[in-house]
Amino acid sequence: MGTQEDNDIPDILLARQPIFDRNMEVFAYELLYRSNKSNEASFICGDQATARLLLNNYTSFPQATEHHRIPAFINITQNLITADEMLPIPPESVVLELLESIEPDEQVIKAVQRYREMGFKIALDDYPFTPEFEQLLAYADFVKVDVMDVDIEQVEKKVALFRQYDLKLLAEKVEDHECYQRYLDIGFDLFQGYFFEKPQIIRGKQLSDNKQALMMLMSKLYDPDAKTDDIARQVSQDAQLSYKLLRIINSASYNLPRQVQSIQQAVVFLGMNQLKRWATMLSMTQNDDTPPELIKTLLIRGQACERVALKLQRQDADQFFTAGLLSGIDSIMGADLSFLISGLPLDNTLKQAIINHEGYMGEILKLILSFEHGQWDELNSDPELAKIINESYLEAIQWSDVNASALSGSTG
Repeated sequence: MGTQEDNDIPDILLARQPIFDRNMEVFAYELLYRSNKSNEASFICGDQATARLLLNNYTSFPQATEHHRIPAFINITQNLITADEMLPIPPESVVLELLESIEPDEQVIKAVQRYREMGFKIALDDYPFTPEFEQLLAYADFVKVDVMDVDIEQVEKKVALFRQYDLKLLAEKVEDHECYQRYLDIGFDLFQGYFFEKPQIIRGKQLSDNKQALMMLMSKLYDPDAKTDDIARQVSQDAQLSYKLLRIINSASYNLPRQVQSIQQAVVFLGMNQLKRWATMLSMTQNDDTPPELIKTLLIRGQACERVALKLQRQDADQFFTAGLLSGIDSIMGADLSFLISGLPLDNTLKQAIINHEGYMGEILKLILSFEHGQWDELNSDPELAKIINESYLEAIQWSDVNASALSGSTG
């Protein structure tokens, strides 16, 4: 049983944003968080009880497969970094991200030295390019530059200074591929932002063969008039897809009484909705130029949408999954979302939910997207729904981790 202090600790909304290395592999996640019992979109203050709750949430917050733990960047205030009580979390699990509002005085420097001696890594958030902050460079493992707030020429002039220290340069708030490429070219090591979710639109040329094949397969899968045998036959024609589907179906996750030998048998055991779901997900992973984290994001988004719908006792919960999964297909295909979705034989309610966030399904999808991006103001109107979304999102990440091996080679 928790103490009265524990009972007074507010709920935490907890999302994450990936940080990529130069090879577009996930290097870490930044945790985005806010109290769910306040209408103010403020970050956690220096209260130790609240900090403990946040960090306890982190220790159970799924990050990757069991064999590859990924560290988390966590924002730290001046009160927290200088408190007598050390943060109760293993140093290898986190990077302490010092906010730009911190005053780099003697007390802060001593606190940073203490954490470094304990094995913690330090990041300087939204580096302000002021002389007083330069004294912290000697203790930093990462310098984060807000690319929305600075001129790239100013940054280029400072790169040589940064390179005098043993640290990595991280460009944050990278919103498109052009910005990513600019900071890649000037030598940044890490990149954070939603550029990986933005489509690189292909203009004046056709989709590649494998992308055209994906669209054709989805047209068959989601055709309401298609017969079960026809869909099974269509899936069976792709040897790689069939092999992966059968491997998933015969895995411990399903624990079937006997081994499934064919796609036709898989339909009997799983049902058509599950077959459509897995066939779509696996087909998405066959696009070699798609960042694995994008596929994982869409899987988590689809699962989160469905789990919210189930908790709200919606009868069409499987449609919510489809809405989440297909909401980022433009980024995979490099084509306009409206064009792609309009070309699929989907129910009009589902189409409008994906394209325009219309209807109840569209509202839930929009809230899930806001949650993913830490846009907490969008969730203020209904704290209970925000809590359901928070729970569903964490469950969806757990689901993604459990099924990562089935989607190996694509989702990490």
